[in-house]
Amino acid sequence: MLLLAAGAQASPFGAFYDQATQAALKPFALDLGGIIGGADFHSGRTLGFPGFDVGVTGTLQTRPNKDDIILRNSGVHAFGLPMIYASVGLPFNIDVIGRGMGYQGANLLGGGLRFGLWKSSKLSPLPDISISAFGDRLHHTYFSATHWSGDVVASFGLPIVKPYIGAGLDYTEVKAGAAVLPGVAGAKASARGTRFTGGVDFSPIPLMHLFGAYSLLHGISGFEAGLGLRY
Repeated sequence: MLLLAAGAQASPFGAFYDQATQAALKPFALDLGGIIGGADFHSGRTLGFPGFDVGVTGTLQTRPNKDDIILRNSGVHAFGLPMIYASVGLPFNIDVIGRGMGYQGANLLGGGLRFGLWKSSKLSPLPDISISAFGDRLHHTYFSATHWSGDVVASFGLPIVKPYIGAGLDYTEVKAGAAVLPGVAGAKASARGTRFTGGVDFSPIPLMHLFGAYSLLHGISGFEAGLGLRY
């Protein structure tokens, strides 16, 4: 449902060429960083060698922030990004994650590392706790963006349904490639934002899992959902 909702909105970035101003680049970067970083985690448990987790996920923000006139003036309401991901477990409680997408004129490629600070037994009441760091590069017809993020997350080893909570920081830099207004092309702006997330990871059958979460993306409501195969 999340991915359908994200796709139902006419291209959220298509109006960048007409609406971009130098002042609008920073709030636009803030919104963009939230929906990219929102896909950073869905568990605090590292996979362990030779585990893997592959699937599709996406983050939806319910509205642009009040200063993001690029999205607001183009009539965008809820907007988001779907992406595919692949995680591989390594020794020493380390996971390597890659992710990417091609969506309505935007192409993203990124990845990161996750390190388990504490890994309990699968049915332990104690939480699994991990930290992670990601870097992403997004290219669009009218702009490019670089995104960096860091996260801390904890999840609880209940049978079948595993709750998780986490927080993240995003740093996003946007560079305008083409715009109507003179002086905007080539301009850059950066923004820092926070994320707070609570959700559940549900495993109805072996290997398959679904997850969903509610997030505050720099103070604005958002949602994450996904489906994966995990071992």
